[in-house]
Amino acid sequence: MAGFFGFFDYTKPGPGVPKDAPPKARIIVFFEIFFRKFWNFIKINLMFNFFNLPALIAVVFGTMYLFQGQISDEPTVDLLLRFIIGCIFICIPLITVGPAQAGFTYILRNYAREEHAFLWWDFKDTAKDNFKQSLIISIIDFLVFILFGIVINFYFKYPAENNIMVYLMLFARTIVIFAFIVYLMMHMYIYPMLITFKLNIKQLYRNALIFAVAKFLPNLGILLLCIVLMLLSFYFSTFVGVLLFIFITVSLIGFIINFYVYPILKKYMIDRIKAEDEDEDDDEYSDTDDEENPEYREDESTEDENIKLLDDSEDNIDINPEHNEQK
Repeated sequence: MAGFFGFFDYTKPGPGVPKDAPPKARIIVFFEIFFRKFWNFIKINLMFNFFNLPALIAVVFGTMYLFQGQISDEPTVDLLLRFIIGCIFICIPLITVGPAQAGFTYILRNYAREEHAFLWWDFKDTAKDNFKQSLIISIIDFLVFILFGIVINFYFKYPAENNIMVYLMLFARTIVIFAFIVYLMMHMYIYPMLITFKLNIKQLYRNALIFAVAKFLPNLGILLLCIVLMLLSFYFSTFVGVLLFIFITVSLIGFIINFYVYPILKKYMIDRIKAEDEDEDDDEYSDTDDEENPEYREDESTEDENIKLLDDSEDNIDINPEHNEQK
């Protein structure tokens, strides 16, 4: 007799999940993944911080251009504030060691789409596969960060001699700050696209700019959420803030960003690629009569071929058919 009068018979099929059951709310899925993978998030955080230590030093140095002069009269407080600001730019991620960020993003992207990832091997392989492009991105970002710092300080310190100059300076400051915010938003998309699609540097920045502007309000909400989480971690205790940054803050913010970004990339890029592939397959089958239809291979697409989206706000996004879905 299987089980006890059938009550503990595990060979019987259970009710399972109803076929027509509505999907869970995204916020519920987010917390389910986060708590289920909690210890992995800690491991990822430690691993990323170890490889990203040069970026932390660089971003604290870079804040000297963004905030010229002392932020606080107390040297210790001044250094702490620069450290916190640097942590925010690392988590966004604006200033980072590119290859480490690529590996870090790959794992978090897989978690965001509820797929498995081997922490060390996937981190290492993705960092290696995207080493050149990610390193170029990190160098570009650091130089742009320094440039923004110089420009912002120039417009905020430039003396206004009359009312016209006051309004001109106010307009210039607004434009520069808006551009800096958009540039921050772009980095929520750059690394997820880097490890998901075969795009060149120009295409990565171009697509990221389109997404940053087209999704400005939700992007701003996610950006503010990440900044608030970072500030809250340091609000009650510096020690607690540093401890959280070492163990969980970076991976939590990174997961928030990837959990938000991946559905957007799926809707406007991945699904469009699949739709185009299906259309191509249909055309191939319709053009052949009794001949054997050739099997479609994703890696046979040319890297230079770009597909234009037809949506009103996203019609200029570059999509390369060589979508790295296997990654």
